[in-house]
Amino acid sequence: MSQDSYSLMRGGLVHRLLHASGALHGSRRLSWWLAALLVAVTLLPLVGLASAQGMLLPRPHAMALLGDYATLARLLLALPLLVLAAPRADALLHSALRQLSQASLVHPRRQPRLQALLATIRRLRDSRWPELACIVLAFLPLFVQGGVVSLLSGVPDWRTEGGATTPAGHWYAWVGMPLFRLVMLLWLWRFLLWAMLLARLPSVGLTLHAEHPDRTGGLAFLGVAHERFSMLGAAGALVLSGACLNHMTYLDASLYSLRHLLAGYVIGVTLLLLAPLVLLSPILIRARRHALCRFSALGSRAAAAFDQRWRAASEDTAGSESLLDHNDASAFADFSAVYQGTASMSVVPFTRWTLLGMVLPAVAPLLPLALVAMSVDDLVAKLAGMLI
Repeated sequence: MSQDSYSLMRGGLVHRLLHASGALHGSRRLSWWLAALLVAVTLLPLVGLASAQGMLLPRPHAMALLGDYATLARLLLALPLLVLAAPRADALLHSALRQLSQASLVHPRRQPRLQALLATIRRLRDSRWPELACIVLAFLPLFVQGGVVSLLSGVPDWRTEGGATTPAGHWYAWVGMPLFRLVMLLWLWRFLLWAMLLARLPSVGLTLHAEHPDRTGGLAFLGVAHERFSMLGAAGALVLSGACLNHMTYLDASLYSLRHLLAGYVIGVTLLLLAPLVLLSPILIRARRHALCRFSALGSRAAAAFDQRWRAASEDTAGSESLLDHNDASAFADFSAVYQGTASMSVVPFTRWTLLGMVLPAVAPLLPLALVAMSVDDLVAKLAGMLI
Protein backbone atom coordinates (compact mmCIF):
# COMPACT_ATOMS: atom_id res chain seq x y z
CA MET A 1 0.00 0.00 0.00
CA SER A 2 1.04 3.61 -0.57
CA GLN A 3 1.96 5.97 2.23
CA ASP A 4 -1.41 7.73 1.93
CA SER A 5 -3.34 4.49 2.51
CA TYR A 6 -3.01 4.80 6.29
CA SER A 7 -3.31 8.61 6.44
CA LEU A 8 -6.33 10.55 7.64
CA MET A 9 -5.04 13.92 6.44
CA ARG A 10 -3.78 13.12 2.92
CA GLY A 11 -7.06 13.14 1.08
CA GLY A 12 -10.10 15.20 0.32
CA LEU A 13 -10.77 18.35 -1.68
CA VAL A 14 -8.28 20.63 0.09
CA HIS A 15 -5.46 18.09 -0.23
CA ARG A 16 -6.17 17.65 -3.94
CA LEU A 17 -6.13 21.41 -4.47
CA LEU A 18 -2.77 21.69 -2.69
CA HIS A 19 -1.45 18.78 -4.73
CA ALA A 20 -2.64 20.32 -7.98
CA SER A 21 -1.00 23.64 -7.10
CA GLY A 22 2.35 21.89 -6.58
CA ALA A 23 2.56 22.98 -2.93
CA LEU A 24 3.01 19.37 -1.78
CA HIS A 25 6.14 18.83 -3.88
CA GLY A 26 9.63 19.82 -2.82
CA SER A 27 8.80 21.44 0.52
CA ARG A 28 9.51 19.72 3.82
CA ARG A 29 8.27 22.69 5.80
CA LEU A 30 4.97 23.13 4.01
CA SER A 31 3.03 23.50 7.27
CA TRP A 32 5.24 26.43 8.33
CA TRP A 33 4.80 28.21 5.00
CA LEU A 34 1.07 27.52 5.02
CA ALA A 35 0.69 28.79 8.60
CA ALA A 36 2.65 31.95 7.77
CA LEU A 37 0.53 32.48 4.64
CA LEU A 38 -2.74 32.14 6.54
CA VAL A 39 -1.58 34.55 9.24
CA ALA A 40 -0.47 37.03 6.58
CA VAL A 41 -3.74 36.77 4.63
CA THR A 42 -6.00 37.03 7.67
CA LEU A 43 -4.12 39.44 9.96
CA LEU A 44 -1.89 41.77 7.92
CA PRO A 45 -4.76 43.37 5.96
CA LEU A 46 -6.59 43.87 9.25
CA VAL A 47 -3.58 45.74 10.64
CA GLY A 48 -3.45 48.03 7.60
CA LEU A 49 -7.21 48.68 7.50
CA ALA A 50 -7.52 49.21 11.26
CA SER A 51 -4.53 51.56 11.20
CA ALA A 52 -6.15 53.61 8.42
CA GLN A 53 -9.29 54.10 10.52
CA GLY A 54 -7.30 54.86 13.70
CA MET A 55 -8.35 51.67 15.51
CA LEU A 56 -5.08 49.77 15.59
CA LEU A 57 -3.53 50.69 18.95
CA PRO A 58 -5.39 50.30 22.25
CA ARG A 59 -7.40 53.36 23.26
CA PRO A 60 -9.68 54.28 26.18
CA HIS A 61 -13.35 53.27 26.08
CA ALA A 62 -12.99 51.39 22.79
CA MET A 63 -11.62 48.07 21.61
CA ALA A 64 -8.88 48.51 19.03
CA LEU A 65 -7.52 45.64 16.96
CA LEU A 66 -4.38 45.15 19.08
CA GLY A 67 -6.57 45.27 22.17
CA ASP A 68 -8.95 42.60 20.88
CA TYR A 69 -7.40 39.57 22.53
CA ALA A 70 -10.00 37.15 21.17
CA THR A 71 -9.22 38.04 17.55
CA LEU A 72 -5.47 37.95 18.12
CA ALA A 73 -5.71 34.59 19.88
CA ARG A 74 -7.83 33.19 17.06
CA LEU A 75 -5.79 34.40 14.08
CA LEU A 76 -2.29 34.74 15.52
CA LEU A 77 -2.19 31.66 17.80
CA ALA A 78 -4.99 29.12 17.28
CA LEU A 79 -5.00 29.18 13.47
CA PRO A 80 -1.25 28.53 12.97
CA LEU A 81 -1.29 26.02 15.84
CA LEU A 82 -3.83 23.85 14.02
CA VAL A 83 -1.88 24.05 10.77
CA LEU A 84 1.49 23.27 12.37
CA ALA A 85 0.10 20.38 14.43
CA ALA A 86 -1.45 18.60 11.43
CA PRO A 87 1.72 16.86 10.06
CA ARG A 88 2.73 15.45 13.45
CA ALA A 89 -0.81 14.29 14.14
CA ASP A 90 -0.99 12.66 10.72
CA ALA A 91 2.31 10.84 11.33
CA LEU A 92 1.12 9.33 14.62
CA LEU A 93 -2.29 8.37 13.25
CA HIS A 94 -0.57 6.87 10.18
CA SER A 95 1.67 4.74 12.44
CA ALA A 96 -1.31 3.64 14.54
CA LEU A 97 -3.32 2.52 11.49
CA ARG A 98 -0.30 0.69 10.06
CA GLN A 99 0.30 -1.07 13.39
CA LEU A 100 -3.38 -1.96 13.63
CA SER A 101 -3.25 -3.52 10.16
CA GLN A 102 0.03 -5.39 10.61
CA ALA A 103 -0.08 -6.45 14.28
CA SER A 104 -1.52 -9.72 15.56
CA LEU A 105 -4.63 -7.96 16.92
CA VAL A 106 -6.71 -9.27 14.01
CA HIS A 107 -6.84 -12.94 13.10
CA PRO A 108 -5.82 -13.65 9.48
CA ARG A 109 -9.34 -14.88 8.73
CA ARG A 110 -10.73 -11.51 9.85
CA GLN A 111 -8.21 -9.37 8.00
CA PRO A 112 -10.65 -8.79 5.11
CA ARG A 113 -13.05 -7.15 7.58
CA LEU A 114 -10.34 -4.78 8.78
CA GLN A 115 -9.22 -3.95 5.25
CA ALA A 116 -12.82 -3.27 4.26
CA LEU A 117 -13.18 -0.91 7.24
CA LEU A 118 -9.97 0.93 6.34
CA ALA A 119 -11.13 1.17 2.71
CA THR A 120 -14.39 2.74 3.88
CA ILE A 121 -12.51 5.32 5.94
CA ARG A 122 -10.25 6.10 2.97
CA ARG A 123 -13.27 6.48 0.70
CA LEU A 124 -14.87 8.96 3.09
CA ARG A 125 -11.55 10.78 3.48
CA ASP A 126 -11.14 11.15 -0.28
CA SER A 127 -14.72 12.27 -0.92
CA ARG A 128 -15.07 15.92 -1.89
CA TRP A 129 -18.51 16.36 -0.34
CA PRO A 130 -17.54 16.50 3.37
CA GLU A 131 -14.99 19.23 2.76
CA LEU A 132 -17.40 21.11 0.49
CA ALA A 133 -19.81 21.00 3.43
CA CYS A 134 -17.04 22.37 5.65
CA ILE A 135 -16.55 25.29 3.24
CA VAL A 136 -20.29 26.01 3.23
CA LEU A 137 -20.44 25.88 7.03
CA ALA A 138 -17.43 28.19 7.26
CA PHE A 139 -19.30 30.92 5.35
CA LEU A 140 -22.81 30.12 6.57
CA PRO A 141 -22.75 32.42 9.67
CA LEU A 142 -22.25 35.41 7.35
CA PHE A 143 -25.67 34.86 5.80
CA VAL A 144 -27.39 33.77 9.02
CA GLN A 145 -26.23 36.75 11.11
CA GLY A 146 -26.80 39.25 8.30
CA GLY A 147 -23.85 41.44 9.32
CA VAL A 148 -21.13 41.99 11.88
CA VAL A 149 -22.20 41.49 15.47
CA SER A 150 -20.59 43.58 18.20
CA LEU A 151 -17.91 41.70 20.12
CA LEU A 152 -18.91 43.12 23.52
CA SER A 153 -22.24 44.78 24.21
CA GLY A 154 -21.83 48.50 24.84
CA VAL A 155 -18.13 48.58 23.91
CA PRO A 156 -17.22 50.20 20.54
CA ASP A 157 -14.79 48.06 18.59
CA TRP A 158 -12.70 48.22 15.45
CA ARG A 159 -15.18 46.29 13.33
CA THR A 160 -17.96 48.89 13.37
CA GLU A 161 -18.11 52.67 13.14
CA GLY A 162 -21.27 54.74 13.29
CA GLY A 163 -23.42 51.62 13.06
CA ALA A 164 -21.76 50.55 9.81
CA THR A 165 -19.21 47.81 9.23
CA THR A 166 -15.69 49.07 8.65
CA PRO A 167 -13.44 47.72 5.87
CA ALA A 168 -11.46 45.89 8.56
CA GLY A 169 -14.71 44.38 9.83
CA HIS A 170 -15.62 43.21 6.33
CA TRP A 171 -12.21 41.57 5.86
CA TYR A 172 -12.48 39.84 9.22
CA ALA A 173 -16.00 38.61 8.46
CA TRP A 174 -15.36 37.45 4.88
CA VAL A 175 -11.75 36.22 5.12
CA GLY A 176 -10.40 35.87 8.66
CA MET A 177 -13.25 34.03 10.37
CA PRO A 178 -14.15 31.73 7.44
CA LEU A 179 -10.55 30.57 7.11
CA PHE A 180 -10.34 29.87 10.84
CA ARG A 181 -13.66 28.02 10.79
CA LEU A 182 -12.55 26.01 7.75
CA VAL A 183 -9.32 24.83 9.38
CA MET A 184 -11.18 23.96 12.57
CA LEU A 185 -13.90 22.09 10.64
CA LEU A 186 -11.29 20.12 8.68
CA TRP A 187 -9.76 19.02 11.98
CA LEU A 188 -13.21 18.08 13.30
CA TRP A 189 -13.89 16.06 10.13
CA ARG A 190 -10.66 14.09 10.67
CA PHE A 191 -11.64 13.59 14.31
CA LEU A 192 -15.02 12.26 13.17
CA LEU A 193 -13.32 9.85 10.73
CA TRP A 194 -11.09 8.56 13.54
CA ALA A 195 -14.12 8.20 15.84
CA MET A 196 -15.98 6.25 13.14
CA LEU A 197 -12.98 3.93 12.80
CA LEU A 198 -12.83 3.29 16.55
CA ALA A 199 -16.61 2.80 16.77
CA ARG A 200 -16.59 0.10 14.06
CA LEU A 201 -13.37 -1.55 15.16
CA PRO A 202 -15.04 -3.97 17.64
CA SER A 203 -17.11 -5.43 14.79
CA VAL A 204 -13.90 -6.51 13.06
CA GLY A 205 -13.16 -8.98 15.84
CA LEU A 206 -9.98 -8.05 17.66
CA THR A 207 -7.81 -10.61 19.41
CA LEU A 208 -6.93 -8.90 22.67
CA HIS A 209 -4.53 -10.20 25.31
CA ALA A 210 -5.52 -9.10 28.78
CA GLU A 211 -2.04 -9.87 30.10
CA HIS A 212 -0.41 -7.46 27.62
CA PRO A 213 2.25 -5.31 29.33
CA ASP A 214 0.57 -2.05 28.27
CA ARG A 215 -2.32 -2.91 30.65
CA THR A 216 -4.89 -2.09 27.94
CA GLY A 217 -5.04 -5.39 26.07
CA GLY A 218 -2.55 -4.21 23.46
CA LEU A 219 -4.53 -1.09 22.42
CA ALA A 220 -2.48 1.57 24.20
CA PHE A 221 -1.02 2.75 20.88
CA LEU A 222 -4.48 3.92 19.85
CA GLY A 223 -4.64 6.14 22.93
CA VAL A 224 -1.21 7.57 22.17
CA ALA A 225 -2.26 8.45 18.61
CA HIS A 226 -5.61 9.80 19.79
CA GLU A 227 -3.77 12.23 22.06
CA ARG A 228 -2.91 14.37 19.01
CA PHE A 229 -6.51 15.56 18.83
CA SER A 230 -5.81 17.49 22.01
CA MET A 231 -4.85 20.34 19.65
CA LEU A 232 -8.57 20.90 19.15
CA GLY A 233 -8.91 21.55 22.87
CA ALA A 234 -5.85 23.80 22.85
CA ALA A 235 -7.16 25.90 19.95
CA GLY A 236 -10.53 26.31 21.63
CA ALA A 237 -8.84 27.22 24.92
CA LEU A 238 -6.79 29.93 23.18
CA VAL A 239 -9.95 31.52 21.76
CA LEU A 240 -11.74 31.20 25.10
CA SER A 241 -8.80 32.74 26.93
CA GLY A 242 -8.80 35.70 24.54
CA ALA A 243 -12.55 36.21 24.96
CA CYS A 244 -12.23 36.09 28.74
CA LEU A 245 -9.40 38.63 28.61
CA ASN A 246 -11.71 40.94 26.65
CA HIS A 247 -14.41 40.60 29.31
CA MET A 248 -11.93 41.21 32.12
CA THR A 249 -10.39 44.22 30.38
CA TYR A 250 -13.44 46.01 29.01
CA LEU A 251 -16.34 44.79 31.16
CA ASP A 252 -14.44 44.45 34.47
CA ALA A 253 -15.39 40.79 34.76
CA SER A 254 -13.53 38.89 37.46
CA LEU A 255 -11.82 35.57 37.04
CA TYR A 256 -14.05 34.24 39.84
CA SER A 257 -17.19 35.07 37.84
CA LEU A 258 -15.80 33.14 34.87
CA ARG A 259 -14.79 30.07 36.86
CA HIS A 260 -17.78 27.94 35.84
CA LEU A 261 -17.25 28.72 32.17
CA LEU A 262 -13.55 27.83 32.31
CA ALA A 263 -14.04 24.66 34.37
CA GLY A 264 -16.96 23.58 32.19
CA TYR A 265 -14.87 24.02 29.06
CA VAL A 266 -11.92 21.98 30.36
CA ILE A 267 -14.13 19.16 31.61
CA GLY A 268 -16.44 19.19 28.61
CA VAL A 269 -13.76 19.25 25.91
CA THR A 270 -11.76 16.52 27.68
CA LEU A 271 -14.79 14.22 27.90
CA LEU A 272 -15.74 14.97 24.30
CA LEU A 273 -12.27 14.23 22.95
CA LEU A 274 -11.91 11.03 24.97
CA ALA A 275 -15.37 9.73 24.07
CA PRO A 276 -14.27 7.81 20.92
CA LEU A 277 -11.78 5.78 22.96
CA VAL A 278 -14.53 4.78 25.39
CA LEU A 279 -16.28 3.05 22.48
CA LEU A 280 -13.63 0.33 22.80
CA SER A 281 -14.43 -0.32 26.45
CA PRO A 282 -16.91 -3.19 25.86
CA ILE A 283 -14.34 -5.40 24.13
CA LEU A 284 -11.74 -4.56 26.79
CA ILE A 285 -14.17 -5.40 29.58
CA ARG A 286 -15.01 -8.68 27.85
CA ALA A 287 -11.34 -9.57 27.33
CA ARG A 288 -10.51 -8.79 30.97
CA ARG A 289 -13.46 -10.80 32.29
CA HIS A 290 -12.69 -13.87 30.16
CA ALA A 291 -8.99 -13.74 31.05
CA LEU A 292 -9.72 -13.52 34.76
CA CYS A 293 -12.07 -16.51 34.53
CA ARG A 294 -9.40 -18.60 32.78
CA PHE A 295 -6.63 -17.48 35.10
CA SER A 296 -8.80 -18.07 38.16
CA ALA A 297 -9.35 -21.70 37.22
CA LEU A 298 -5.67 -22.14 36.40
CA GLY A 299 -4.73 -20.37 39.61
CA SER A 300 -6.81 -22.76 41.66
CA ARG A 301 -4.96 -25.74 40.23
CA ALA A 302 -1.58 -24.02 40.65
CA ALA A 303 -2.37 -23.07 44.25
CA ALA A 304 -3.51 -26.59 45.07
CA ALA A 305 -0.34 -28.13 43.59
CA PHE A 306 1.83 -25.57 45.39
CA ASP A 307 0.04 -26.20 48.69
CA GLN A 308 0.44 -29.96 48.32
CA ARG A 309 4.18 -29.67 47.68
CA TRP A 310 4.53 -27.19 50.56
CA ARG A 311 2.86 -29.57 53.00
CA ALA A 312 4.99 -32.46 51.77
CA ALA A 313 8.13 -30.38 52.29
CA SER A 314 6.97 -29.32 55.75
CA GLU A 315 6.30 -32.91 56.84
CA ASP A 316 9.68 -34.07 55.50
CA THR A 317 12.00 -34.18 58.51
CA ALA A 318 14.68 -36.32 56.92
CA GLY A 319 16.47 -33.29 55.50
CA SER A 320 15.67 -34.13 51.89
CA GLU A 321 15.10 -31.53 49.21
CA SER A 322 13.23 -28.47 50.43
CA LEU A 323 10.61 -26.53 48.52
CA LEU A 324 13.20 -23.92 47.61
CA ASP A 325 15.12 -26.51 45.60
CA HIS A 326 12.30 -26.64 43.04
CA ASN A 327 11.05 -24.08 40.56
CA ASP A 328 7.49 -24.27 41.88
CA ALA A 329 7.81 -21.17 44.08
CA SER A 330 9.26 -19.06 41.29
CA ALA A 331 6.67 -20.25 38.77
CA PHE A 332 3.84 -19.57 41.21
CA ALA A 333 5.19 -16.07 41.89
CA ASP A 334 5.39 -15.41 38.15
CA PHE A 335 1.84 -16.60 37.68
CA SER A 336 0.67 -14.38 40.53
CA ALA A 337 2.32 -11.38 38.88
CA VAL A 338 0.59 -12.13 35.57
CA TYR A 339 -2.76 -12.49 37.36
CA GLN A 340 -2.31 -9.20 39.21
CA GLY A 341 -1.41 -7.48 35.95
CA THR A 342 -4.53 -8.86 34.31
CA ALA A 343 -6.68 -7.82 37.28
CA SER A 344 -5.33 -4.26 37.03
CA MET A 345 -5.96 -4.05 33.28
CA SER A 346 -7.65 -0.82 32.24
CA VAL A 347 -11.03 -1.05 30.54
CA VAL A 348 -10.32 2.07 28.46
CA PRO A 349 -7.44 2.18 25.94
CA PHE A 350 -5.59 5.07 27.56
CA THR A 351 -3.49 5.67 30.64
CA ARG A 352 -3.34 8.51 33.14
CA TRP A 353 -0.57 10.04 31.03
CA THR A 354 -2.86 10.06 27.99
CA LEU A 355 -5.54 11.73 30.10
CA LEU A 356 -3.00 14.29 31.29
CA GLY A 357 -1.95 14.87 27.68
CA MET A 358 -5.56 15.72 26.81
CA VAL A 359 -6.19 17.97 29.82
CA LEU A 360 -2.99 20.05 29.83
CA PRO A 361 -3.42 21.54 26.32
CA ALA A 362 -6.91 22.66 27.32
CA VAL A 363 -5.69 24.17 30.60
CA ALA A 364 -2.37 25.79 29.64
CA PRO A 365 -3.86 28.60 27.47
CA LEU A 366 -6.13 29.58 30.37
CA LEU A 367 -3.28 30.11 32.86
CA PRO A 368 -2.47 33.69 31.70
CA LEU A 369 -5.90 34.69 32.99
CA ALA A 370 -4.63 34.20 36.53
CA LEU A 371 -1.74 36.61 35.86
CA VAL A 372 -4.16 39.23 34.58
CA ALA A 373 -6.58 38.75 37.47
CA MET A 374 -3.89 39.26 40.13
CA SER A 375 -0.39 40.59 40.36
CA VAL A 376 2.61 38.31 40.33
CA ASP A 377 3.27 39.12 44.00
CA ASP A 378 -0.28 38.14 44.98
CA LEU A 379 -0.04 34.95 42.94
CA VAL A 380 3.27 33.96 44.57
CA ALA A 381 1.88 34.76 48.01
CA LYS A 382 -1.21 32.57 47.41
CA LEU A 383 0.90 29.69 46.11
CA ALA A 384 3.26 30.00 49.06
CA GLY A 385 0.29 30.01 51.43
CA MET A 386 -1.00 26.77 49.93
CA LEU A 387 2.39 25.05 50.02
CA ILE A 388 3.62 26.18 53.42
